[in-house]
Amino acid sequence: MTSSSSGAIRVLLIHDTQNEAEPLANAIRNSGQAVRSHFIASLDELNSVLESQTWDLLLAKLNTGTVDTSAAVDAIVRDGKDLPMIGLISQYDEDIIASALDMGMADVIIESSEQHLTQAIKREFSALRDRRLLRTTRVSLKETEKRVQLLLESSVDAISYVHEGMHIHANPAYLEMFGYDDLEELQCTPIMDLVAGKEINTLKDGLKQVASKNEHSFSTVGKHAEGEEFKIQMTFSSASYEGESCTQIVIRRIEADSEVLQEKIKEISSQDLVTGLHNKLYFNEQLDSAYQKVISDSKRYLIAHIGIANFADIKVKAGVAGTDVILKQIAQILSDSHPKDAQIARYADDMFGLLSEKSDLAAVKAEITSMLKTANENLYDVDGKTIPVTLAAGLAHIDEQCDSGNKALVQADQAYNSAIKSGEPVCYFDRSDIANLAENSIVAKVQHALEHDGLRIQFQPIMSLRGDSQEHYDVLVRLKDKDGSDITPDEFIDAIENSDMSSKLDRWVVEKSLENLASHRARGHNTQCLIHLTPASIQDPAFLPWVNSILKKQKLPGDSVCFQVREEAALSYLKAAKAFSKGMSLLKCQLAINRFGLAENSKQLMNHLDISYARVHPSFVEELTEKGQASDELQAVLTEIHSNDINSIVPQIEQAEVLASLWELGVNYIQGYYLQAPLDEMAYNFDDEDEEAV
Repeated sequence: MTSSSSGAIRVLLIHDTQNEAEPLANAIRNSGQAVRSHFIASLDELNSVLESQTWDLLLAKLNTGTVDTSAAVDAIVRDGKDLPMIGLISQYDEDIIASALDMGMADVIIESSEQHLTQAIKREFSALRDRRLLRTTRVSLKETEKRVQLLLESSVDAISYVHEGMHIHANPAYLEMFGYDDLEELQCTPIMDLVAGKEINTLKDGLKQVASKNEHSFSTVGKHAEGEEFKIQMTFSSASYEGESCTQIVIRRIEADSEVLQEKIKEISSQDLVTGLHNKLYFNEQLDSAYQKVISDSKRYLIAHIGIANFADIKVKAGVAGTDVILKQIAQILSDSHPKDAQIARYADDMFGLLSEKSDLAAVKAEITSMLKTANENLYDVDGKTIPVTLAAGLAHIDEQCDSGNKALVQADQAYNSAIKSGEPVCYFDRSDIANLAENSIVAKVQHALEHDGLRIQFQPIMSLRGDSQEHYDVLVRLKDKDGSDITPDEFIDAIENSDMSSKLDRWVVEKSLENLASHRARGHNTQCLIHLTPASIQDPAFLPWVNSILKKQKLPGDSVCFQVREEAALSYLKAAKAFSKGMSLLKCQLAINRFGLAENSKQLMNHLDISYARVHPSFVEELTEKGQASDELQAVLTEIHSNDINSIVPQIEQAEVLASLWELGVNYIQGYYLQAPLDEMAYNFDDEDEEAV
């Protein structure tokens, strides 16, 4: 659920008691949304809080005796507050639901249906933000219209607005051009009367063109009120005036000796001089026009980046002049063979842009593949020398998810690069593919992975050196990178700790881990999972209630789970960690401190937290491996752990030679690739004879 601008959704609660209302706020938090709630105990209090602050939602139990819900709804409606209201009932009752909806409730939901409730809250909150944005935009639009009106009145160009052939407004320059003294006189004059009789059909055609293209320019002959005729250039475009859809007309006089020049300038300004195709300026205008239709008419377009893959090699072999010759030949082939309902332009030195009105990906891809095949198989000769040419294309949709037409072109460029790498003639930009993440941001990668199943968990066994019969697994999360390789937590956890991604990731890992653990224990295994958490979760008061609900759902005992927190995080948020430790004790869950032993004040953790395991910092193990014996620092850390009746875990065991030293130091558990690399399932055989020998 997306946060409000302040980071939290502000909710008013009407219920029997505040304690009974609190689970509603917790349900919203459990969905990943920060929330600020206020319990309403009376109508006077409701009126007071509505006056003093802005609220986002009202959740009201319909049959509560605390506050008359219908009176509360009336008060909100009477005050003109835009506040979505959701009614809560204990069981389905069609009459109550119909009555509540008639009263003004946005929805009525059975209170125990948490998922339904959070989805409805998400929907109503999103709609509320859209309405607020619309109101703000309307105010801005009014201010903009005032400024535009001032510019319109002072413009030297003749500008008018026409609806169904009649003038609804015109600026002074327009009135002067056609000889009218005031606007009222012009408003009674059809636009057809302002052109010479023989040009009426030209004007009609122009009006038809603007209906399909949004903008259209043409030359015609204007007619003054006194009968004088003069050449003009008319530009029609879709517009609105005072909220009414209409056509804007901009008119400029054309002097007799400049008409041909104007046409030539227009042609040159939109044409690429080397290839004869349209140029970048023209293509960008078409992109903007297409995007406007996407927004206004809910249309979709396809855009293609067609590139010359071996352009650098062509320049070397053919030279500058020869390259221009080849470009002209390529342009001719593309012009002759491109889809009829598409526009093509030369966008850059080695790139052509194609804009198709079709949104059917398979059809357009087949057409472009055929076009590229024709171009690639052609023989390009320069001064008797044959120069090979390789074209490839990237496709992307222009749709409502794009910020602009140019954004879609950037995506098509990414697809083109994918085509070059893969050797495919045409590739499509698929938003669900992590390879198409435009930014190289770890936060973006985690966000994408959470939305598109790009995460997985693995389980690495933790072996007891003291004969513990319980199985232990360390849960490790892996993030899939663009090239398909795994990104380990050490590479991305620090980057997301200060974003809301960290708490979402924690919940994903916990839920997946407990699903696997429940399935594994159902097969008769006495197994405990050690699950890593970021600081966000130990500070979240809704996290442990959520964990409790998952444990109940999976029918797991609390002591089957141990949550791990890094030493530096536990010290930095010691107060929150202390409350978190107490909460875990109530659930019978256990706590482990990870990367333990480097902080000078690590003893504070043992004094304030109920710790079951301490995994020593990997740097101690590196020193042990290098020297073959434990350092004084490692011995001191282990002594401190054991003296506080805490189980020690030594990670990253890569060789058998260190095991004797660890045994002598009283180490409880070991973990590392010497025992077993991380597994996709909890499939390690803890009863193996070799491990008993170890």
